[in-house]
Amino acid sequence: MKIFTKLCFVVCFSSIISVVANAQETKTIEMGASYANEVYYSLEKGVVMTSPRNTWDIAFYTTAFSAGIITNDGAGVELYQYPDASNEGWNDFDTIGMSGWIRLYNDVSNWENGAFNRLEKGHPDYGWGIYSMTSHDVVGDSLFLIKTADGKYRKLNIIRKRSTLNQYEIRYADLDGSNDQTITLDAKPYESKLFMAFSFTDGLIDREPDADSWDLLFTRYLATVMNTPYPVVGVLLNPATMAAEARGVGPEFDAWETLNYETGRDEIGHDWKTFDMGSFTYIMEDSLYFFVKGQDSSVYKITFNSFSGSATGITSFDQELISALSVPENSISRNLVYPNPASSVLNINTPADEEGYFTICNLAGQELSRIEFSKAANHSFNISGLENGLYIITVVTDTKQFSQKVIVINE
Repeated sequence: MKIFTKLCFVVCFSSIISVVANAQETKTIEMGASYANEVYYSLEKGVVMTSPRNTWDIAFYTTAFSAGIITNDGAGVELYQYPDASNEGWNDFDTIGMSGWIRLYNDVSNWENGAFNRLEKGHPDYGWGIYSMTSHDVVGDSLFLIKTADGKYRKLNIIRKRSTLNQYEIRYADLDGSNDQTITLDAKPYESKLFMAFSFTDGLIDREPDADSWDLLFTRYLATVMNTPYPVVGVLLNPATMAAEARGVGPEFDAWETLNYETGRDEIGHDWKTFDMGSFTYIMEDSLYFFVKGQDSSVYKITFNSFSGSATGITSFDQELISALSVPENSISRNLVYPNPASSVLNINTPADEEGYFTICNLAGQELSRIEFSKAANHSFNISGLENGLYIITVVTDTKQFSQKVIVINE
């Protein structure tokens, strides 16, 4: 995850679980011929939004204190780091020896660890730039060659991420130096979404619904197949959605509480199907069931029935509500932790009838301290002992997880 310094607050709350037995429903998702569209899906409400695939090239993680940038690899976008110079070598950029350059790929398991971040060396180096303790910006130090969805090659420099403003400044041009542009992209209007998408021909693209409105994304992306990056079609998880799989069990299996739930981007992924060369059809993996804890705080059982392939891009699956979880409406708030930036004191706002604890962890995940709190609506904690920097605050319930980045500036 592209976090500059980590502060992990873990809050455990009690919940009221209502076990239900709902009828199984068959759902159909249509991506279109050649998988032309991406489909955002809510387990509670169904299809939320269908977006054309090839309208964007790169996308920026919208959290203010994040450096995550992905490529639209499912549309054929390719990214290479220019090895011959840092960003000062813009005017001398050439493609000699390009066949030996390192191609960069999105992390299949982590949305925030995009292709631009894959050469990170750890804090303060985040792949495309270096974090500044003075300005709290990430300052670009790399040049890239990008092949965009329209098949055109361009040179590219991510100049700066202005963290407190949540803005990116980028520069790009044709390989001969023409059409040289430097622009600022403001992520603030897109903070309710997971990413702010950008096209080098059309500018900013409003391609996705609010992040809290969908659980699954049916899409085409690059995954590792036989140790080689390969385009696949599958299902990716919203970061706030968790899933677990049960293999080799019968249809009566319902011990969902015993499974290990993960929040990984490709926890469902693509390998619930295989292509049969004899029949030229897709065969569904036998005795494979997924249990998903959606954003409506309920557990759903999913079984894939069929996949049509590129002719129509249709996926069919059975969905069954296994357990409905009742959580107070305000138990998780997007403004849970404040102020931001913070100095001396950090506040956590939780429902008045819940209690828990938080832990402070270092970058390696080691727990530095643990503080419990009793039932109250507001909690204030002294952070004057923290070094200046950026932190991630994570609130976890039995079924959900909420994260917020906070910058700490102590005099």
